[in-house]
Amino acid sequence: MRKLAIAAFAFSAAVFAANYIFSRLSVIYAAVFCAFIGAAVLGIRLKSLKGVVIAFFAAAVGFVSFAAHYDLTTEKAHSLSGNTETVRFVLIASPQEYESYTSAEVRLERDGLPRLKCIFYDSEKELGRYSCGDVLTAKVKLSAADIRYGAHTDHYTAKDVYLTGNVKGMIVRIGHKTSIVSLASAVSDAISRRVDSIFPADTAPFIKALLVGNKSDIYRDDALYVALSRAGLMHVVAVSGMHVSFLVAFLRFILGKGRRSAILCIALVWLFVIISGLSPSAVRAAFMQTMLLIAPLVGRENDPVTSLSAALAFLLLLNPFAAGNISLQLSFSAMLGIILFADRIVETLMKPFGEGKLAQGMKYPIGLIGMSLSVMVFSLPVTAIHFGYVSAFSPLANLLCLWAIPICFIGGYVCCLLSLIPAIGQAAALGISLLARYCFRVCGTLASLRYAAIYLSGWASVLWIIALYVSLVLVFLFKCKTHWKIVIPTATAILGVFLTQLGIGWYYDAARGTVAAIDVGQGQCISAFAGESTVLIDCGSISYSEYNAGDAATAYLRSRGREKIDYLVLTHLHDDHTNGFERLTNLMQVDTLVLPRSAAADEAFFELLQTANQHGTKIRIAKAGDLIVLNGMLLRFFDAENDGDQNERCMPVVVSIGDYDMIVTGDAPQEREKKLIEEFDLALVDVLVVGHHGSKNASCEEYLSAIGGDRALISVGKNNYGLPSTEILERLERFGYTVSRTDTDGTVEIRVHG
Repeated sequence: MRKLAIAAFAFSAAVFAANYIFSRLSVIYAAVFCAFIGAAVLGIRLKSLKGVVIAFFAAAVGFVSFAAHYDLTTEKAHSLSGNTETVRFVLIASPQEYESYTSAEVRLERDGLPRLKCIFYDSEKELGRYSCGDVLTAKVKLSAADIRYGAHTDHYTAKDVYLTGNVKGMIVRIGHKTSIVSLASAVSDAISRRVDSIFPADTAPFIKALLVGNKSDIYRDDALYVALSRAGLMHVVAVSGMHVSFLVAFLRFILGKGRRSAILCIALVWLFVIISGLSPSAVRAAFMQTMLLIAPLVGRENDPVTSLSAALAFLLLLNPFAAGNISLQLSFSAMLGIILFADRIVETLMKPFGEGKLAQGMKYPIGLIGMSLSVMVFSLPVTAIHFGYVSAFSPLANLLCLWAIPICFIGGYVCCLLSLIPAIGQAAALGISLLARYCFRVCGTLASLRYAAIYLSGWASVLWIIALYVSLVLVFLFKCKTHWKIVIPTATAILGVFLTQLGIGWYYDAARGTVAAIDVGQGQCISAFAGESTVLIDCGSISYSEYNAGDAATAYLRSRGREKIDYLVLTHLHDDHTNGFERLTNLMQVDTLVLPRSAAADEAFFELLQTANQHGTKIRIAKAGDLIVLNGMLLRFFDAENDGDQNERCMPVVVSIGDYDMIVTGDAPQEREKKLIEEFDLALVDVLVVGHHGSKNASCEEYLSAIGGDRALISVGKNNYGLPSTEILERLERFGYTVSRTDTDGTVEIRVHG
């Protein structure tokens, strides 16, 4: 077992290194180097060095595996990228419908083309008419999935997807292929439909995610998604070891603990994992549960570390790019923490309770707390890196809710069976829904607390994380007494939060105010704060951006100690300026939404109005000449045209912090900019937010020459529009502007002094 663990860990380490450290060419050199070292150590013929030999040879195999997989998948995908051709493909998952398109996971089937997994997008939504297993043909424009807007990304390849395609013509069904995957997809769809038919609309998304891993409706329910995420309970709707252990415990209770029961459990566990979509966390859990059930059948003890390492190596052998999969990283880091620390933490926490009845009563809650804390040991930095925050109340949320999750999980399946008699199924579903709503209420309450999420965008928060880990290492390294193992890390965590907030407050209070172009991808979100006042101008990013603007704005503001937004100003109602509003209101208090007077003519106005009403946000319609005076800040509004398209109806805004002025025009065209020259003394403006993300349709020469300052901010992300325009960049340079761009510089922050 130990040899297998060494080999698996070395193989996995090499694959991770190939993904994150080495270039493609140097991967081969690394493989040769490891093989050479392994052979050299083998020649020494010392038994004590056998583990070293295994590790180096396994690492060499890992590097070779990565290189071979790259050539067989990514290299072939690059050869097809940019082509528009008629292809034959089979649907390997049910199509997903969105507001403006349908997407589907497919596998190419045409002769002469590699059988690569792809995601196809269809703006006509014809793909939604077909089912998993259908064999189709269509004209498709193919693009390599590891390149987006000229930059490398592992978003798709980590999920074993190597091409994306836009359907350009009619789709024709030419047959159907029945497979385990298509049958499992049909079962998953049937369960989802049954859940929708018997559970109330507010709880059905949660139950579907528990039963079959279908989280699409949870992502659409923004309030529920935010509550689960900030409270640290989102993991319960990601199929993982918890679900597998619930299932096995229930099956063993029903079937007993014999050999046949173990074999049947293994089969049903893998069936469940296939039905739930074969996510890395689910496969890891099934693999480890299989090892656990098989060990006594073959007369061996199960070694969790070996099982974990073997599961990781197995997944990375199938797809070395899965090293970049967030689900895999979180699942394995959490499980490693449980294996190494859960028992120790529980033992430490239980010592003060002795051996009596009190200790017996405390076993369950202490066990949950210990499990939650052990999970966070390694998964906390992974969460912080990928999501920008950590949930402070995750252990408490788990303590209050985890007892209800197995009842919802098993109860959900029971309700589906009972629904063969609809009235009985619906009645049972109402009972399960009460538990689901209890979890929602707990998460919503915890998520609303001030320090529910600790945002790590600022340097002070990063130092807090480092200090917390140092304290944990020290208490175990110096073998402190039991109570100090609890007191020191807890005190470090609490004191760290206090000092972090104190440091952030001091840093920003030292300036008169701060303005920033927040990186939201291809969209716009401009921040300004001074004293106790906070203002946002626009909050949106287009759908294929990597960011939700509401998340990005919240992370930026909260990491700077801002707890609420006094005014959110929308220059116009295009999605890339507005679609972060709902997420923002679920994450932060927004006192007032300011809209141009032309807003009521847009369809999006009523959606914004509904969201504002749900969260108690006031609506204000701004007119030309309106002023909003805040503590340390002044907002000046200019007229929005009544006629023309959305861009022509933009409402320009000037933000003043003392004598420092910033002008934001949204996507206003050059004609509107020329009018501003007459309406305001632009010589007073210190910083310009370049119009329309750097489009050549904005930033005319007269406008640029009239502005007194020399600082220009461009809010832009990776895009297919050629933004910012080369013509505009050259024009800005010609007029002497210092240009900062969110696509290359990230969030651009300017501290205002004097």
